[in-house]
Amino acid sequence: MGRLLAIEDLVVEYPTLSGPVLAVDGVSLDVEEGEWVSIVGESGSGKSTLATAIIGLVPPPGRVRRGRILFEGVNILTLNSRELKRIRGRRIGMIFQDPLTSLDPLRRVGDQIAEAILEHGLASSKREALRMAGEALERVGIPRDRVDYYPHQLSGGQRQRVAIASAIALEPRLLIADEPTTALDVIVQANIMRLLNKLRRDLGMSILFITHDIALAVENSDRIAVMYAGKLVEYSPTEDLVEDPLHPYTKGLLESAPDLWGPKRLYSIPGQPPDMRKPPRGCRFHPRCPLAVEECSRVEPGTFRFDRRIVSCILYREGGEQWSQS
Repeated sequence: MGRLLAIEDLVVEYPTLSGPVLAVDGVSLDVEEGEWVSIVGESGSGKSTLATAIIGLVPPPGRVRRGRILFEGVNILTLNSRELKRIRGRRIGMIFQDPLTSLDPLRRVGDQIAEAILEHGLASSKREALRMAGEALERVGIPRDRVDYYPHQLSGGQRQRVAIASAIALEPRLLIADEPTTALDVIVQANIMRLLNKLRRDLGMSILFITHDIALAVENSDRIAVMYAGKLVEYSPTEDLVEDPLHPYTKGLLESAPDLWGPKRLYSIPGQPPDMRKPPRGCRFHPRCPLAVEECSRVEPGTFRFDRRIVSCILYREGGEQWSQS
């Protein structure tokens, strides 16, 4: 497998009256061809901001202040709007958190899918585009005659499947799924996850999955990236992360997830995520960390590599190799 996506030292900021808020602060990670990578963390950790930066949709007045986003070897941040539009949808698909915000309630779902197909020149007529839209719906388990339905005529799970159909209709190389199961019940959630795994196999695409549910990430991912307060604190193959979590925050997330296979006392990470207008000095997790020492409140922890694992914590300063992606 080759590297499909590489994010290098990415900083995304939002100006406020209190000064700039760094929603994503120096994040570096990569996604290989055909790989499923999940990004986990609490609300406000920067997961969704990272996703929107990849497709050039950081809402104003937010902006990318620093870094590179290499997709198929091309730095997306250097592209003009026309060049970016050719990649968005065709090469990189996006499933947004709430399908009601991404689907136009006044237009039939088939027309919405067909529009993207026509815009990227994959069909020569509206009729052909609607046929392809019907095929995309069937691929996600919805009868093709639903092309004539409006979003309000579909259930929540069906609307999410329509959003997925729209994202995969152009058969992108990378699919970004931003918490696509958050508002769904557990049965529909399981069906959506099975669908995404099937589409990944059938189309050979990579998936970047954004979630606050680390159990969902563990069940489906090849690798997991853990974010906290805009920082990447750990990035690891899933099996290694579950067996031996390196960062105290990762360990807390795993211990707070229920275990269906036996009795388990759930752990609750104390405190709350920081105010990003005034993040803590040093390690941003140190006010909540059970292993914090005095130095953690003064010094940036640094990032260290152990084989295919990356962790940002001074506990590993002695045994790890100082790391930066280039």
